[in-house]
Amino acid sequence: MSTTVHPAVTVCNHPLVQHNLSILRDKNTSTEQFRSTMHRLGKFILMEATADLPTTRSIVETPITKAECQVLSPDVPILIAPILRAGLILSELAIDILPTASVYHIGLYRDEETFKPVTYYNKLPSTIDYSVARVFVLDPMLATGGSAVAAVDIIKKLGTNVSNIRFASIIAAPEGIQHLTEQHPGIRIYTGSVDERLNDKAYIVPGLGDAGDRTFGTM
Repeated sequence: MSTTVHPAVTVCNHPLVQHNLSILRDKNTSTEQFRSTMHRLGKFILMEATADLPTTRSIVETPITKAECQVLSPDVPILIAPILRAGLILSELAIDILPTASVYHIGLYRDEETFKPVTYYNKLPSTIDYSVARVFVLDPMLATGGSAVAAVDIIKKLGTNVSNIRFASIIAAPEGIQHLTEQHPGIRIYTGSVDERLNDKAYIVPGLGDAGDRTFGTM
């Protein structure tokens, strides 16, 4: 189940998504429970984000007879690009869903004075055919959109068409959606909720706090 609140945004509104989102928002949720809930909720969002992956016809032998099946196209590279560090929790479940995908990390942090992203790590290879690749950028929070824009900038410079890039998040702010879609028209965003706004510290309201700190127990 999903709804579209913006031409570029798909909100996954399955009841189980909303139930698990309430657990993530609760300030009393333990680190252990936060991690497991993030994992459960993220699967719903990534299933939506991967729904249009290209497939090709294949014939397999069942115990009874031959059967025509659809398999992921071997000619289309699939890349998972989590934004460090909070994106790591989503990359773990993405590998479960897409075991043949390659995982490459993009390290960005937010300058707490300017709220702008600073790149400190980029592990994207130059040997992939980015012109046909499908790339999934992962970050639990789409707040100002600065890190998302910076990550997509890096990926596009390697030759990826923006229409083949998907941004997956747990929650998003309207400001982040606007910034990302204005800077990269044609990108698709998948999320569990579009929240109200950002506060003066650029945190999402009502949000769920700092996803990285709550995931890794560094509050």
